[in-house]
Amino acid sequence: MKLTKNKIILVLILIATLIALFVWGGNYGGKDKNGDIVADENIELSNADNANNTDKADVNLKKDKYLTDPVPEGKPKPIEWENADIDTNTVYHCQLSVNCDTILSNLDIFNSDKLEVLPEDGVIFPLQTVEFYDGESVFNVLHREMKRNNIHMEFVMTPMYNSVYIEGINNLYEFDTGELSGWMYKVNGWFPNYGASRYKLRDGDIVNWVYTCDLGRDVGGFNSIVGDELPESKKKALEERMKKQKLEAGNNDE
Repeated sequence: MKLTKNKIILVLILIATLIALFVWGGNYGGKDKNGDIVADENIELSNADNANNTDKADVNLKKDKYLTDPVPEGKPKPIEWENADIDTNTVYHCQLSVNCDTILSNLDIFNSDKLEVLPEDGVIFPLQTVEFYDGESVFNVLHREMKRNNIHMEFVMTPMYNSVYIEGINNLYEFDTGELSGWMYKVNGWFPNYGASRYKLRDGDIVNWVYTCDLGRDVGGFNSIVGDELPESKKKALEERMKKQKLEAGNNDE
């Protein structure tokens, strides 16, 4: 009789040990309000969250400290303006132009109070050859030429991206033609994904400043726009635009 009791006690201890190990291992997640075990689902969700966080971390690692995405192969990398070594003894030449002709096709949403400052042909500064010093940026040249030709220009420094942001030229500002409007620049046909004060000019470069009414889509520069770097107002406008396009696409499929 004693042996039987000992065996029963041993079996109970063994069962208790297994239950403790099962719970301790974290595989038991409890039950939901219907009494169903939800452990596996929680584990999968946890793994998915970890994967998403890893993906976000990988994306952030690809950006530089000023949140700039990797520059396409073969394109100039940004140079920080505070480290620029400008040699005033070495003079180079580039071509520069400033245009806002996209506004002419969007007069229905253009700020009518600005009609008197809108050029009839959309040309504020025709393409022409200008001088610059070795080490200067796209911003340096634009600033000097606008001042030299008595053309209004307003800008602001954005420390987060370590670059100057052009708000207005010739009294034509961002948002004057809708929430997705503003100034962009391209060099040799490429729209850089970083600010003009971080772009070091090279002899013979062709620089075009253009006014976009649709966040770059109408001038071929949408791919250079990085959502994270947009002002909050433009982020919201872009989100609304994307939702509208998705809805329209869905309706067309029906």
